[in-house]
Amino acid sequence: MQKIGVVGAGYFGKLHAAKYAEIGRGRLVAVCDIDRERAMGCAAAHGATPVFDYHDLFGKVDAVSIVVPTNAHFDIAREFLRQGIHVLLEKPISSTLAEADELIRIAKDKRVVFQVGHLERYNPAVHSLTKVLRRPRFIECQRISPFKLRGTDINVVLDLMIHDIDLVLNIVKSPVAQIDAIGVPVLSEAEDIANARIRFADGCVATITASRVSWKTERTMRIFQPDAYIVLDLHASKLAVMRRVIGGGEGTLPELKQEEQLFQPVDNLKREIESFMACIASGDEPLVTATDARRALDAALQISQQLQAWRDTLSEPAVAAAR
Repeated sequence: MQKIGVVGAGYFGKLHAAKYAEIGRGRLVAVCDIDRERAMGCAAAHGATPVFDYHDLFGKVDAVSIVVPTNAHFDIAREFLRQGIHVLLEKPISSTLAEADELIRIAKDKRVVFQVGHLERYNPAVHSLTKVLRRPRFIECQRISPFKLRGTDINVVLDLMIHDIDLVLNIVKSPVAQIDAIGVPVLSEAEDIANARIRFADGCVATITASRVSWKTERTMRIFQPDAYIVLDLHASKLAVMRRVIGGGEGTLPELKQEEQLFQPVDNLKREIESFMACIASGDEPLVTATDARRALDAALQISQQLQAWRDTLSEPAVAAAR
């Protein structure tokens, strides 16, 4: 049985630890955090050993979940991969593309599973898309949620929008040709709301909005293609497809047929961790590969650069010069 460790015992790290204990496909042996009280509390809840320095896990675990702030992803993941330890790393994969490339190289050299936590891929409604997608031409995504202090060390693009970026890139499967984006900070130092327009080489266009300053939670995707209009509600795990009935309708009005599927609620994190453990056992490639995560990071960083450029135009010197 694989010996598992969790590095990071914050809100999401505790969830990882709980899922490993619940699944039982491996044995959770240690929980690590520099905050001793958090490490001891989480470890005690699951009969694991508290650890306060992740280096102490080397030689004691076969696999780890790394659930720490983004700026620590590279350093910690690199050390575990170098040790030949399987890694499930929370998104984004790293802070830079060079870091992502280095992690991918090490994982390949060591022949270990390196999976990145893009949870939405495990949503059953997303899985069902493969049956209805036919050359999408326009995609519109909206992901909004109430403000939480958790995650504000990065902008809303790397915090929330990157989920939809990953989904869109996986759907379109065409090189990105152009990106335009705007965004503003509202309650934190980084952008809390942003909108990006991505044009692909095959002509498809996607607009993605992400906000962490809303009163409600909403995660929707609308896909327009020559034969259908598809609405994906990721929060409710529901898929609706509207199609034109060939030869139907009277006069100039087409006849439309609508189909809806409501999927049973599932625990996406549990499914992600089950997939991670299955890949370790079988040697199969993860559903979300490190290369997928690197591609999503590339687009997210381009969007972030656009946001910075837009903020620069609104800086005090620029405003003063305009006067």
